[in-house]
Amino acid sequence: MTELEELEDIVGSLESIEPFGIEPDFSSLGLEPAEVLGFHTVEEMENSIKLLTMDVENSNYLLIDI
Repeated sequence: MTELEELEDIVGSLESIEPFGIEPDFSSLGLEPAEVLGFHTVEEMENSIKLLTMDVENSNYLLIDI
């Protein structure tokens, strides 16, 4: 018996399952609208992401281990 057949034994035919009207939203994909993250526009959010992810030269910064 395959896994699919085992699943159909538990829940019945997969063809007869109907959705309850719940659709995935952006948050289920790990994406949030700019407003939810505290930005006023998408461009503002994109500029912040660019600043956070830009490459920097290691020689410009001194790391101090305390």
